[in-house]
Amino acid sequence: MSEKNVSKMLFSNQEKVELALVDDIKTAISKGTQIEKKLKRELLSYNGLLRAAGMFDKNYNQLLQKAKELGIEPPSELKGLVDIAKGFEKKGQAVKKAYNLF
Repeated sequence: MSEKNVSKMLFSNQEKVELALVDDIKTAISKGTQIEKKLKRELLSYNGLLRAAGMFDKNYNQLLQKAKELGIEPPSELKGLVDIAKGFEKKGQAVKKAYNLF
């Protein structure tokens, strides 16, 4: 086999390897982009936590105001719900920060 044929064969194999690597890179980017889009949709669906926390706060504050006007204590079971609503707010803010990365 001549030196020219060997060089030609090596060059051809090198091109194939390089093209395969380019295809692998493109595939990785494509998969990553699909995952990003899916994550963004999923994160957006969880922003209802902030709405739930806001709704709780609004209604809870109204309840406290009405109870005060009437001179009665609000149901003690609601105090435990305050912590849950605060958790919604905290988690919702974390999700919002993650969403903003996209």
